[in-house]
Amino acid sequence: MNSLTRFVALAGLLLAPSHPLAEAIDQPVAPFQARYDLYGMGLPLGEALMVLDYPGPDRYTMHFDVRPNPLVALLASHQVQEKARGEIRNGKVLPAQYVQQADTGGKTRNVLLRFDQPAQRIEAHNNAEQAVLPLSPGIMDPLSLHLAVMWDLKRDRLPEQYTLIDGTELRTYQIHNEGHETLNTALGSLPTVRISQAQPSGSRITTFWFATELQYLPVRITRQKKGREDLRLEIHSVERQSATP
Repeated sequence: MNSLTRFVALAGLLLAPSHPLAEAIDQPVAPFQARYDLYGMGLPLGEALMVLDYPGPDRYTMHFDVRPNPLVALLASHQVQEKARGEIRNGKVLPAQYVQQADTGGKTRNVLLRFDQPAQRIEAHNNAEQAVLPLSPGIMDPLSLHLAVMWDLKRDRLPEQYTLIDGTELRTYQIHNEGHETLNTALGSLPTVRISQAQPSGSRITTFWFATELQYLPVRITRQKKGREDLRLEIHSVERQSATP
């Protein structure tokens, strides 16, 4: 269970326009619905849907759902649903709440994070586990991290590390910019920036390809464990709206 849900979470470190879109000040990335194909050890497992929207001025919501294909669903349930909401304020992504419901391999995981920005604290629940964590600047939930990374790349402000909450624990990941790469995708040939991330003492490396012409939307995400790829997301389609000028 933790393998798939953690990959989905990191995927998040973090159709069809072929050119940059205009954006409003309170919309760092234009709203979108992106669909991905999910593979495990090279075999198709299902699909994933990522959605970004702005329900009001300076406010954002994100959704990420993983659905298994019929064959995988017969063998085991692999469903993950994530929701996040927060604010855009003073050039920063400020999470307010994050919910994750996962059923993978017969095991369930229910995570609830509440970000109390004025009190600088986070109430974290992971099944029966509970914790109150300090809310330092830049700490993200796994889904809001997608928005933060895309915005940082657009502004050329990618930091050397990100800190996110995994369940009831804070985890820091080192970020490495591996340069530009042209990637063949279902959307055609796309110029991308390749970014890898890993914990200093970890054996897992997650690599992201962010498309420069799609406001740095991730179009491929892979995870390697001990040098062997075990999970991959490949962009299938994306529907996007121009942000309000």
